[in-house]
Amino acid sequence: MADVFISYAREDRTRADQIARGLQAMGLECFWDTEIPPGQTWADYIEGKLAACKAVIVLWSAHSTGSQWVREEARMGRDKGKLIPALLDASPAPFGFGEVQAANLANWNGQTNHPDWVRFSNAVDHAVRGPNAAPRTAPPPQPSFTAAMGAMTASASPAEENTPIGYIKKCLRLYVNGKGRARRSEYWWWTLFVVGVSVVATIIDIAVSGFNSYTSQPNSPIFSTIVALAVLCPGLSVMSRRFHDVGLSGWLVAAVFAGLFVGGVLAPIQPALGGIVTLAAAGFGFVVALLPSKPGDNQYGPNPKGQ
Repeated sequence: MADVFISYAREDRTRADQIARGLQAMGLECFWDTEIPPGQTWADYIEGKLAACKAVIVLWSAHSTGSQWVREEARMGRDKGKLIPALLDASPAPFGFGEVQAANLANWNGQTNHPDWVRFSNAVDHAVRGPNAAPRTAPPPQPSFTAAMGAMTASASPAEENTPIGYIKKCLRLYVNGKGRARRSEYWWWTLFVVGVSVVATIIDIAVSGFNSYTSQPNSPIFSTIVALAVLCPGLSVMSRRFHDVGLSGWLVAAVFAGLFVGGVLAPIQPALGGIVTLAAAGFGFVVALLPSKPGDNQYGPNPKGQ
């Protein structure tokens, strides 16, 4: 039996997952994946879950305030005296639901010590365990290992991550994770890091194997190849998050690289056409990387700037 029922709009799934994980870290069991099993009706299934839980969290946003299903789940939670609303953005709760004080999680960035999260999570914990129970907090994050060049990194605070070293560590930590959003500074500091490491690798290759004046390349680019392979996955991941940050699908990154590949294939056969395709693909990726973050939350997660 779940302790907490979380109601949300499909567009806010990333935030719902973030909140569910935070509550689960406190030892609370959450029901938030509302896919109805075959053979059951929505009303019977959801009503059963709502009746069994001890707290009903409703995540109000610009998306959920217009959702018939979220409103109905909120009504059922309110009628049972279990409703704990939370605001994900500046949108107010719909008419009829404003009498219950809502927690403001619009500026919460996932940190367990954020004051808005502490107030909200304590309210949920008290609703589940009783008002006299001592508040529980999430355990501190444990060190995590990354496969990137054998580097070992730990979870960083927002202040630590909003530095050049912090951005690079984050990209290595999220080695193959393209979910979420990345601001411009994260993307471009990672790009500068890749350029610097690549230059060093090329210098090492030349020192070890010599320089081929005909190809203008090292005779044996072993270290350059290793570096290129090592930074490929985190590069794709941070580019996907950069696309998410401006409201675009991360799958467009695949389209950019497909365009570069096609342009390279066409270049020896049709130089002009190959050049146009390559320029279009590279130009599109470059322009997206320069665009500012979309204000507020979007379907990919909260604003990385906290705005």
